[in-house]
Amino acid sequence: MMLVYIGYGCNNDDDFSPNCYQEDNRAVIERITRVTATILGPQNQDCSTDFVIEPNENINNNPLGLLSPCNLDNSFKVENLSVEVSGFIYESFATEDICADFFEITEIRIAQ
Repeated sequence: MMLVYIGYGCNNDDDFSPNCYQEDNRAVIERITRVTATILGPQNQDCSTDFVIEPNENINNNPLGLLSPCNLDNSFKVENLSVEVSGFIYESFATEDICADFFEITEIRIAQ
């Protein structure tokens, strides 16, 4: 069994300093904390050519149901890996055709 834990950012999310999507001037629209989710690879979803995160529960301000992480570490790019993830969902613009919400991971670990 592989145990990997990677934390991003500070322990205090209220002092969050975004690292992703700043060039697009996107606002954070939702904060999620310790949500159980599944990592889906490109071959298992029609969304993109990269890995996405599918939360196992409904999340406010996550209308597309999938999260497209800007900072998913390679050690978590494992098909159908169950994880516990925290982070920030960013706004999308009406002119964009996207299939997963923009997401920045602040903490991720393998679910137990």
